[in-house]
Amino acid sequence: MAGADRSGPSEPLPAAAFLRASLADARSRPALVLLEGGAGSGKSEAVARWIRAATDWNARTLLYTPAAADHPPPDLTAVETPALLVVEDVHRAPEETIRWLRAWLREARPGFVTMVSYRPAELKEPACPLGLDPELPPPLRIRRERLGAWERHRTRALALEILGPERGSERLSHRLHQLAGGNPQTVRDVLESLEEAADATAALQELEKAEPPVRLTQHVTGRLTALGSDASALVRAAAVLGDTSRERDLRRVAGLGRTAGGAALVQALRSGLLEERAPDRYGLAIPLAASALLAGLPGPIRCSLHRRAADALTRSGKVPWVAVARHQRLGGREGKWLRAAEQAADDPNALADPGAAVDLLRSLLGRPDLPARAAGRLALGLTRNALLALPSIGSVDVLGQILVLPQLPDEVRGEIRLERGLVISSQLCRSEGKTEIERALTELQSRPDLRVRALAALANPLSAVHELDANIHWWKRAQATAEASGDPTDLLAARAVRGTIAVACGERHSIPGLPAKLPDPHGGLDPRRNEYLTRALSNAACCAVFNGDLRQAATLLRRSATPWAAATAPFITECDRGTKLLLRLERGQWSGLSGEGRALLSGVGTRADARLVLLQLALAQGAWEDCVTLQPNPHDLPQVFSQFPYEVSAAGIHIRMAVARQKTADAEASAERIWHRLRAKGVWVWAAHAAPWAVSAWLLADREDTARAAVAEFASGLRTHHSRTAGAALLRCRALLAEHEERHAQAQQLFERAALVHERTGAPYRRALDLEGAGRCGLTARTPAADDGGPADDALRNLEEAIRVFESLGASWDALRARGTLRGLIPPGHSRAFAGEATDVRGRGRPPYGNSLSPREQEVAALAAGGMTNREIARALHLSPRTVEQHVYRIMRKTQAVSRRHLGTSPKDS
Repeated sequence: MAGADRSGPSEPLPAAAFLRASLADARSRPALVLLEGGAGSGKSEAVARWIRAATDWNARTLLYTPAAADHPPPDLTAVETPALLVVEDVHRAPEETIRWLRAWLREARPGFVTMVSYRPAELKEPACPLGLDPELPPPLRIRRERLGAWERHRTRALALEILGPERGSERLSHRLHQLAGGNPQTVRDVLESLEEAADATAALQELEKAEPPVRLTQHVTGRLTALGSDASALVRAAAVLGDTSRERDLRRVAGLGRTAGGAALVQALRSGLLEERAPDRYGLAIPLAASALLAGLPGPIRCSLHRRAADALTRSGKVPWVAVARHQRLGGREGKWLRAAEQAADDPNALADPGAAVDLLRSLLGRPDLPARAAGRLALGLTRNALLALPSIGSVDVLGQILVLPQLPDEVRGEIRLERGLVISSQLCRSEGKTEIERALTELQSRPDLRVRALAALANPLSAVHELDANIHWWKRAQATAEASGDPTDLLAARAVRGTIAVACGERHSIPGLPAKLPDPHGGLDPRRNEYLTRALSNAACCAVFNGDLRQAATLLRRSATPWAAATAPFITECDRGTKLLLRLERGQWSGLSGEGRALLSGVGTRADARLVLLQLALAQGAWEDCVTLQPNPHDLPQVFSQFPYEVSAAGIHIRMAVARQKTADAEASAERIWHRLRAKGVWVWAAHAAPWAVSAWLLADREDTARAAVAEFASGLRTHHSRTAGAALLRCRALLAEHEERHAQAQQLFERAALVHERTGAPYRRALDLEGAGRCGLTARTPAADDGGPADDALRNLEEAIRVFESLGASWDALRARGTLRGLIPPGHSRAFAGEATDVRGRGRPPYGNSLSPREQEVAALAAGGMTNREIARALHLSPRTVEQHVYRIMRKTQAVSRRHLGTSPKDS
């Protein structure tokens, strides 16, 4: 494929050390580099990078493309060395160019590097770009560089670069890598066609419907035309069969005998259209090209190919009935199609490709003589598969269409509705999933095991749909149903969900279903029992993180990460990946956390965790524009964060940012909204993530009575429930009230007690916030006439420790704010080590900064680049808005920045 090849994410320059050594000086041994790669593999980009590198090393460069125009080869006699000669696309070069190139290499001068690029599949002689026996001289150093398909991580990186983290999901990257066969140009072309997709789901849907890119279509059509009729037939057979096929099946579909088929296969492999993936296993090098290879075939020929494909697959050992049904339908065999669909419904391997199963169901639903029994069985298998695995695109919609079929028995309809509701609720994070589950209960009167499953899902306390009293109600019904059935697995399910409620609420008394008392899931257990255990451990780990029991959370995550879960329940495994992000955030393990969060922002099971982590990091770093982008409208929080502690945490971040920006009405309204939601839910331990910021909002709005009443309500809610994070948050709330009433000494003590709790739980960022408050109150409480030392030293140590922690985490906004507090309140005669590092006070001995940014200008630049206004920066750094305005003017002049967003870096010293 011709085109602007791009290597995508930066990779090491191929053969960089060889090139540099060969261009070291004019006496270096002459060298030859054979750069081979298929169409779209990135040869042009590699050549461009080599030329840039040679130029940087002061070597002369020459580029000759013999197939591009009718002009003679360059005259190299007068070219000074060291020099690089690049001859592109030798596979298209006329014979006289090859003769000239061979003669040049036989007489190659020292200090000259010759690079020859070509497509190996299009050479006249395989593996011989310079023809047979070019008689290369012994002094010539020779190196071959092969550019092949990308590894999956490079496709993933380019998807993130082009689509962004909210659309470039891991599932999309994996699927695109499969379809494009790792071909770099095809990967880029397809990603660019998805740039207008609204979200990750839409991008994945568009990918599944994507046509082959123009460059790919032109390339495969040209290569197919150059093949003989037998080889073309074999390539089209591979396009019809898809995936990987044996030679025998390819020959049967192509209608070729053993001898002719074998010769055609060799020719097809040499063309680069087919590739060998394993012994006697062949497939299209770029699977996305299948439709382009079949385009233009008359209907009868296309139907014949599909019929042969169905017959060939039916003769195989394990018949892939979903694929057979598709081929029978496209081959026009109505009766055989329906019989294959019946077989697929009973095939345990039918869901190996959930997308193909969805397509089969869709095709069945369009028939007036729908085989309802087969559709129902296939739908049940699809829903069970989707709940533990990752749902295929369209599975929820097609299952909804099946539910309205009048032919379905209530029991089958109820099971499909239940599983569909669970997928909608847990994986798609939509509240209507709970409604579906409740409706399923009325259709499952004769299935106590499924009723327990539904009731346990409704009892899950993480849900933002039902209040705690309702969760308890559903659990009691689950317990009663399980006891009536006497089934051990049903009893385990009811017990496990009760334990999750206990962990979520921080109940003080012992509960039989606590995770510590549950057995570990393992491969020898019943899959249904394994699922209940794994879900219970996963949900409890999430609750433990929000409650501040970080050690317990880590233990639960280890227990849920079993081989059974990895192989059978990838959705639960993905949920645990998200919980690990939250755990790292709380533990202060922030290095690389932002990148990992962005990579998981569009993932099923991880998107809420990733968004919450990125919100917290953006706020701590002063990247407020990112906060605004990531933060949903407060009214939309229940839809974006369908699990309640996530909603509360996101609301807390929103309120904190509004308070910092002095947006009183916004902060007050958000505080009222989340407090109403907390009161309705009744799990007060989760108020820890919003209560201190809500109190700050009410105090900012001069509503001290409201703040005091809320703190009392928070304390009352923690009488029977408890968590370490909630206890520390209550202390912080009381400290804020005391500080507001100018009882600074008492406020300092309360902040210090909260910091001690966070130190014991291992939550450094929360501890630093409390130490900052303690230091601020301690320095404010000091009277001007007080002697140095004593309480002032304690307050200074608290503030300095807070600054140290903030800086070690990379919480730049918090660190700058704490420095401003220290700078404004530090008593005379005390060390200014921390406060003075960022000052910009002109005085004797001040270093001349010239065009570089001063320390204070660097502070202002960092906050302005994050989206803060001049007034907000002034409040953070204890400066006047006018002073900040002057700093911004000087910074933009020094950096020549075109906007505030580009103020983050200073120019190099002149």
